[in-house]
Amino acid sequence: MKNIIMLSALTGVLALSGCTTMKDMMGMGDSGMQDIQATASNTAPVTSMNGVLVDSVNKMTLYTFDKDSMNKSECGSVCTVAWPAFMAHNNAKSSSQFSAFQREDGTYQWAANGKPLYFYANDTKVGDTDGDNKLGVWHVVRTK
Repeated sequence: MKNIIMLSALTGVLALSGCTTMKDMMGMGDSGMQDIQATASNTAPVTSMNGVLVDSVNKMTLYTFDKDSMNKSECGSVCTVAWPAFMAHNNAKSSSQFSAFQREDGTYQWAANGKPLYFYANDTKVGDTDGDNKLGVWHVVRTK
């Protein structure tokens, strides 16, 4: 029974995220978390590209989730398969509008103006914004 429930949940995530295969759903990693190394000063490794916030290492688009609250992620372990959290080190330093907060699992995630930041697993190349307005609750972070 437990396996049926887990399979049903996974199928729901696939359907809602628009993923067609397990490989697409997993994106660049299978943990649901993408660890981007911070700069030497441990500040948010972000930049702007085409008017959208991206991580400064891989240049992948960053998103916010409407259901999140200030420095609190509502995107748990199943959700982060399709929407990997933009992870921070535990000694990350706040700078400008960027800060790191501790998730319920004890890891740290970057936030912009208190809104947790995520990648979208179906964005496979630099410049992709396929997650923008997904389900009406996921949005790119505009910089212009």
